[in-house]
Amino acid sequence: MAAADGPAATGTWVRMALGGELYALPVDTVLEVADLGDVAPVPGAPGAVLGVCNLRGNVLPVIDVRPLLGTAEAGAVAQRLVVTERGGGRVGLAVDAVTDVGPLPGTAEPTDAEHVNGAVIVQGALVGLLELDSLLSAVEASA
Repeated sequence: MAAADGPAATGTWVRMALGGELYALPVDTVLEVADLGDVAPVPGAPGAVLGVCNLRGNVLPVIDVRPLLGTAEAGAVAQRLVVTERGGGRVGLAVDAVTDVGPLPGTAEPTDAEHVNGAVIVQGALVGLLELDSLLSAVEASA
């Protein structure tokens, strides 16, 4: 979902690598970061759903957001799990790596990229600000 005006990049953000690109989520949308571990496929699940994993006794759906963002690389394997919550249910986002947790500089510039609410330059690299509701709605719509 594109932003009409650049959103403020205030607060603390979890930065992550996805298919060779950098993205960030507000830290208040992230419950925890864990190793991805084993993921059991779910027959008939939408393409973005990698499957489910056991996270300390809880079954957690695991979403690969790279295809939704157009960043899927052949042979790329996610290593980390960013656990979020929406509507009372937890979901894990499979990411290549979590690179940093901290503030982002300045105000984000608007972008037309789907599922990205804006972008900022951090140490010479473009970081897209992910729109979590848009990403998860896209997965639900594909079911």
